[in-house]
Amino acid sequence: MITTSLRARENSTELYKKGAALALSGDINAAIEIFRRVVAISPEYTLGHYGLGKALLYTDGGVEDAVLHLRKAVTLDRRFAKGYFYLGMGLMLSRRYVLALHAFEKAYRYDTSIIEALYNSAVIYDLLQKRRRAQWYYDEYLYMKKKGRMDILF
Repeated sequence: MITTSLRARENSTELYKKGAALALSGDINAAIEIFRRVVAISPEYTLGHYGLGKALLYTDGGVEDAVLHLRKAVTLDRRFAKGYFYLGMGLMLSRRYVLALHAFEKAYRYDTSIIEALYNSAVIYDLLQKRRRAQWYYDEYLYMKKKGRMDILF
């Protein structure tokens, strides 16, 4: 039994890598099919749901399914920063701004290199006409962006 479980995980990992390569090359539909196979083989595999959700964000009408899979990814791994970031993107695209803010906040909390979460939070606060909050996030984003460049130099 353990062998079957390990074999499924290995297959899932290899399939995920194949799907990611297809997505990076621009073949989103083929990537989606691969990620669907990954999720079918290993329904509890975080990266399978993440890959599928992220790829679905790039399709017409795929945002709701994307949100479902990205939620599953962050449920499986509560500290999965990239998962929270793309969940925030899906929620933002579907105009669920408050939920998107929470997702972006978690993405940045778990990985401070994801400064785009700050920028997206600023955009949402701007859309919600909360100018002070929007300005704070814009300023923080610009500071962290500049700081990142300075860290590279020294």
